[in-house]
Amino acid sequence: MSRRKMFSGAQLRSLRKEAGYTQEELAQRVGISRETVSAIENDKPETMDNIGVGVVNKWWSICRQTASEQTRESFFSTVMDYFGFNLS
Repeated sequence: MSRRKMFSGAQLRSLRKEAGYTQEELAQRVGISRETVSAIENDKPETMDNIGVGVVNKWWSICRQTASEQTRESFFSTVMDYFGFNLS
């Protein structure tokens, strides 16, 4: 699977903040440590290389309903591109 665009931890941070969660709260809901949330949001290469679709899916499911439409669209587009899915 081709990864054409770098997945952005900053987008995950925006999604989390718009949803009103702290790193700790989101970590508990996703089932990862707060340190892992921080590493993802700060684009730590070793964490970003190992992030699985399950973590991204949980993060998205938890936060999407309270995020702005613009944030949801941007995030969804980036995830689809990152994992090599084409919506055309």
